[in-house]
Amino acid sequence: MDLSDFEKIKGTVLHARMMEKRDKRLADFLKEHQLADPKSVEYNPLPHCEMANCFRNVEAQVKIAGGRMETGWAFYELVEVSIHTVAHGVWITPTGRRRDITPWRHPPDRRILFLPDPRVAIKRGYTAGWRTVFAADERFRAMQLFDGELDRIVDENFTGMGQFMDIPMSRFRDAAARFGLPWEVASERVEQRMNNFGH
Repeated sequence: MDLSDFEKIKGTVLHARMMEKRDKRLADFLKEHQLADPKSVEYNPLPHCEMANCFRNVEAQVKIAGGRMETGWAFYELVEVSIHTVAHGVWITPTGRRRDITPWRHPPDRRILFLPDPRVAIKRGYTAGWRTVFAADERFRAMQLFDGELDRIVDENFTGMGQFMDIPMSRFRDAAARFGLPWEVASERVEQRMNNFGH
């Protein structure tokens, strides 16, 4: 595949959603990656909370109202393309109820599925999760597989919060080549991903 193949799908609208209900595709995903059954958590974003800043949002809410943070994974689906986990933090209220207080770009109606995992707290979103790609279109497959590899590369090179990560660009270029993704497309995905880590 070359750049012109990917130019043809620019502007394609994909339906994306935070998963809030269990279905067969999620059951298959959990089984494939040997993951436990996720919890159903109330989605109720608070006015002072910023999108893609779950850790800071929950820390601020704990200072305001008490309770604590729980870290783990939310489940995100590009319909007919892939399912992957997103490192996330939710607020546990002083009475022990889980609440997702952070707004999502593709918000659920009322709940999210959330799998607690204390490892996520260590790297605050830099922890690589799980991804299953089921798109038939090789262009979408290449982008999704590359995104999963991006997560792994960053996870492996994490040096600590606020610390500079010296990741050779050749790591990203090699991954792009392995998945048949032109560097012009891959470099945009690298820039977008590096700007959206550590929320």
